[in-house]
Amino acid sequence: MSSFLEEANRVTVTAELLGEVLEMHAAMPAEDRGVFEARAIRLFKLLERKGLGDNRATLAMAIDFRLQALARLQKDSVLRGWSIPGAEPGLEYIHADVLKAAAQEPIIEDEAKQAAFDAESFRHRVLANAEARGRA
Repeated sequence: MSSFLEEANRVTVTAELLGEVLEMHAAMPAEDRGVFEARAIRLFKLLERKGLGDNRATLAMAIDFRLQALARLQKDSVLRGWSIPGAEPGLEYIHADVLKAAAQEPIIEDEAKQAAFDAESFRHRVLANAEARGRA
């Protein structure tokens, strides 16, 4: 595993912050969403506004890796049933339990040397989070 991923795993990222970043991405013009620099500038500004600017480079890296890993899982069937299509192509609404799992699950390196989550472990974590709130 790269030292960047190890460092990202040491940073605490909350599900709420991941949700705010996803909302920020959704509010961006469609042509800017795929541009790393445009997303990074907005992310740094968001972290600054939230008073999280002291370690913003490392926090931004951790957030970006977690969202990249989550996006890779969305292409898989792992998240089927935990997200619904949004108003625009490419936008989806993600269940809060998925965001919680994305904040908690260790980031690993996939075969292509990219940030990823272990699909089976992630699925179990989402189900465990959902189960914890259930009542009979």
